[in-house]
Amino acid sequence: MPHKPAIKPKRLLPGATVGVVAPAGWVNLEDLERGVAEIEQLGFRVLIGNHATKRRWYLAGSDRERADDFLGMFQTKEVSAILCARGGAGSARIIPYLDLALLASFPKIVVGCSDITTLLLYLSRSLGWVTFHGPMVATQLGKGPTAILKENFTKILSGEMIEMKFPGVTPLRPGMAEGILSGGCLTLICTTIGTPYEIETDHTILFLEDTHEPAYRIDRMLTYLKSLKKFDHVRGVVFGQMVSCQTEILPEIILEILGDFRFPILFGFPSGHGDGTATLPFGISVRLDAKEGILSMCEPAVM
Repeated sequence: MPHKPAIKPKRLLPGATVGVVAPAGWVNLEDLERGVAEIEQLGFRVLIGNHATKRRWYLAGSDRERADDFLGMFQTKEVSAILCARGGAGSARIIPYLDLALLASFPKIVVGCSDITTLLLYLSRSLGWVTFHGPMVATQLGKGPTAILKENFTKILSGEMIEMKFPGVTPLRPGMAEGILSGGCLTLICTTIGTPYEIETDHTILFLEDTHEPAYRIDRMLTYLKSLKKFDHVRGVVFGQMVSCQTEILPEIILEILGDFRFPILFGFPSGHGDGTATLPFGISVRLDAKEGILSMCEPAVM
């Protein structure tokens, strides 16, 4: 079944302005400053949200403040891309304050992972946008990004179609497949079930990752998604590095739970928690070669 083409944002050009917001957890200021410096070294200007350095409990300010910063970056003409400072918790709490009509008028690059999975799925389901599961300013960028992370990030956001292959990635079930790339943090994906922005998995190459979850909890979440038939029409599954998720036994558990299906499965792909090397464009067509550990873009992610 052909998919409805997603709405692509404009490409990120050298010298463009990048907006930094904190839609979720409060941000360590030193990490934020280091991340901003990395972005500037890549040749971009940076505009930090008015409330991005606030702290309220475990959140970066009130729900309204975080939502206002997020919306404000779309309304600010010179901002070409919106990068999230960190994840943590709280992204879902700003959704009631977001103006979909306003957002729809200003499609832009949005990059984040972890708790930001919620916002990526919200923008995808509500507006049909391509979104980007990638490095965040105070975490992956603020804590010593590798050259390949920065290269992958800039190439994809500037419009290049690339083939992604990284060390440490292993096939759990070899095979080839094409589909629409989607996914994010497994815990957050499960929290979308029953909401208007519940993840759609039909005809997808599904990317799943998480951190510091015991294997039994990963088992529980995968079993839950399986019971909802979320794997029935998936074309391939790519797991992230699954940091501190008992990776010595997790591959065997995954194969046992997903043993009813024949799609290819890849394990250890570095996006999100962990190395955060790969920026993954959700909403575009990709090709998975699980035997060789390669994920290839079949179309540009931006216009």
